[in-house]
Amino acid sequence: MSSSEESSEASASPSPPASPEASNQQLLEPPSLERLVLHFIHAKRSLSASAFLSRAGELVTGSRSLLEEIAVLNARNAFARRAVDEQVETLAAIRDSVGDVGDSATDEFQNVVDGVDEAHGRLERTLAGLKGRVVDAELQRTGNDGEDETDEQCEPTEKTLYDFIQESAHTDLEASIRGLVDEFGVVKNIFDRDLRQFDGYLRDISDTLQHADLHSTSGPQAKQTLYDDPTPSIPKLFRAMDGHAAQMAELFSSLIKHYDLCVTALKHTEGGGEAAKQAVQAEHLSAQNPAGGEESLYKKTVPEPIDEEERKQMLRVVEGDASEVEDVINELHELSEEVESSYEQLHSSANRARSTHSSLHIVLGKLHEIQSALPSHTEASKSFHSSWDEIRSSIASKTKELASLASFYDDFSAAYSKVLREVDRRNAAEAQARKLAAKAQRELDKLYEADKEAREDFLEDVGGSLPRDIWPRAGDGGYRWEVRQVTKR
Repeated sequence: MSSSEESSEASASPSPPASPEASNQQLLEPPSLERLVLHFIHAKRSLSASAFLSRAGELVTGSRSLLEEIAVLNARNAFARRAVDEQVETLAAIRDSVGDVGDSATDEFQNVVDGVDEAHGRLERTLAGLKGRVVDAELQRTGNDGEDETDEQCEPTEKTLYDFIQESAHTDLEASIRGLVDEFGVVKNIFDRDLRQFDGYLRDISDTLQHADLHSTSGPQAKQTLYDDPTPSIPKLFRAMDGHAAQMAELFSSLIKHYDLCVTALKHTEGGGEAAKQAVQAEHLSAQNPAGGEESLYKKTVPEPIDEEERKQMLRVVEGDASEVEDVINELHELSEEVESSYEQLHSSANRARSTHSSLHIVLGKLHEIQSALPSHTEASKSFHSSWDEIRSSIASKTKELASLASFYDDFSAAYSKVLREVDRRNAAEAQARKLAAKAQRELDKLYEADKEAREDFLEDVGGSLPRDIWPRAGDGGYRWEVRQVTKR
């Protein structure tokens, strides 16, 4: 837009080569009074855009304090975040170390249980063998004739090798091992509960830090794509606001110049002041305080004289500038929206910086809580490790006893097999002895009969001629020999 002074100077001095815009203005017809009043009303109404300029100034002023606050908070947050990250990393390492104690004990416990299961399985197989092996009833007989008769009258009770062992020997041992396993479960639950509490502290800190990251000043506010412009930095936003405000001031200055030129044109137009006053009243614009130039328009003061050519040139400028008023107002509105948007981003950045600062303050408080609770967590880990060492040693000892008991029962079963072989051997020896005894008895009986016959023949031969007193025992019978079983000792 051009001012009245510029148009006056242009008419007084030689004109430079005309630009396309100047040529267009020269081609414009000077507006009529009615149209000039319309331009004046539009120009007066356009001055309400001063609210945009005032608001932009307020936002730029407020942004300076926001910029300082954001810078201070970001510096504090960065320092605090580095310290927090170091502390969290240390705590995570401690937690992993404590967790490794539990994991290692769990793995060792599983190996120990596997060993117990193996020993118990072997014992169960051995016991099953004892239960399935019936003891020969003949082994239970005492061997006396009276008792033999009683046994023949009564049904013998069938027994297995399992009936000859002390059942409590292995049942008590198994119960003891189960008790140790349950004891490990108790101490492991206590350890896990303490570890979950530790994890809860770390999880709270992680969630708070994640919340701080989501609301950090540098964090993106929306998911961006490759086609989106990068998020501007805080200083760049402020510079853009300041630049937009300066540009708005220039645009509003052009509106004021156009308004002043309209007032000047009306002053140099007959009836312009009265027509302008009536139009202002009709448009309800009289409530707005008129500028100094407009007051002089209504007071019918005599304007500074200009020639007709200068007046026409001024009217052409008014006509040309009037077509740009709406564009200037739209541009002011757009710039105002951009300033508002930039301020909103700065304000959001400040809120995010405050939120991050608050979150880090909360995290520091939680770190102090963990610091006070850390000794109890490490002590719980040591206590669990010590308890597990004792339980592991006891289970290992009981497992050895279980394996020894299985070996003892295996030896018992093997000994019974030897008993059966010994019984067979003894029965065979007794049968052989009976056979030999029967054979010997037959030989003795033959010898006795032969001796008896020989004695009788002798008496018949010499009995009549041999006096009795010479061998009183000549008529005695011979001894009869018998083979008998000797009582067991």
